[in-house]
Amino acid sequence: MDAEWMVRRARTGGVLEPRQALPPTAFVPHSAVKAASQSLLHIACISHCWLQANHPDPRGHNLRIVGQALQLLLGVIGGRWGVFMDFCCIHQNCRDREGVPQQHTYQRLEGSDSFEDDALGRFELEHALFKEALGSLGSFYSHPATVVFMLTRFPDDYGDAAKYTRSGNTEQYFNRGWCFCESSWGMLTKPASRLLDLGRCTGAETDYGELLQTCRAGRRAPLLPDAFDVELQSKGFTNGKDDRPRVAELYRSAFAQRFEAAEELLYAGLQWGDEEAQQLAAVLASGAAPRLRRLHLAYNRVGDEGAARLAEALRAPGALPRLRELSLYDNRVGDEGAARLAEALRAPGALPQLRLLDLRRNPLGVGGPGRAALRAAWAEAGRPECGLWLGD
Repeated sequence: MDAEWMVRRARTGGVLEPRQALPPTAFVPHSAVKAASQSLLHIACISHCWLQANHPDPRGHNLRIVGQALQLLLGVIGGRWGVFMDFCCIHQNCRDREGVPQQHTYQRLEGSDSFEDDALGRFELEHALFKEALGSLGSFYSHPATVVFMLTRFPDDYGDAAKYTRSGNTEQYFNRGWCFCESSWGMLTKPASRLLDLGRCTGAETDYGELLQTCRAGRRAPLLPDAFDVELQSKGFTNGKDDRPRVAELYRSAFAQRFEAAEELLYAGLQWGDEEAQQLAAVLASGAAPRLRRLHLAYNRVGDEGAARLAEALRAPGALPRLRELSLYDNRVGDEGAARLAEALRAPGALPQLRLLDLRRNPLGVGGPGRAALRAAWAEAGRPECGLWLGD
């Protein structure tokens, strides 16, 4: 969709419509997409709960929040912006019995291929396009260059039955299967500044920098696909029989795609501790990131246990053959954690390309065993002396 069109629709107090009911002006035309591909087309993705089974935002609550965020974003980063939002970008079951698109979707009758009110739902070609689009969702949400806006908070009047008809999947954001997957995609390799939880915004933000500070998402470490599958079993779906295995496979595909291509991971300033370090270590030890050159974990809370887990991953044969920089600046790594990292540096074949290790502003004892072990291991491997930063 065209971001400027969405901003205008939000300003006028309107609501969004299904893909087939929107006018052509709501979309970035194909010619503009082709033109932008020669320079840059910015993409923002909306991850949201459907507030009703037949319409995700019947009173325009979420559109107003997204419109404000987009307006602030466009004021900082110019150029052409496209927006992906499932209801508006993927063909919906919104055609009545005459095939005319309506402002809402029709629900499939239980145990049947038919829809309520004898509605047609989608044309056959639209259904084929819908299925094809599902297979591409991970590329939008997980790409490190896209911005993901998560709408995690329900309207204050959501419990008013006169305003919202609550049916189908009524779980909170992170307990809904599709939302859990979309947010997990956004947490794979994306920089922190490109994942915002609009459920935290106050509406009083006047610039995008302020919005970033307010809405920076509380972010988990990336999950291995098997770990994601386990958590997915407890998440709610409207159609869990079909969607749960589909979501699991889509996550697995996006995970492989993103980490296979990742050369830099910026996980700084996320308040991660030992638990998150352990999750990240499992990902790295799996060999999922063979091209990784820079790993930045500065300004977190990783301690000795987390450093030990990372060390195990670093020494795994062939896990990180191209890693050149590792930053644990301003964490909580002490002598024990430093000693484990030193062991990893000594492991045969481990980290052959590592040239920079930053452990400044960690509680390493002056003249203590951790510093001594790191210096000795670094020198034994013949790495450049200037590349070991301990804050001496």
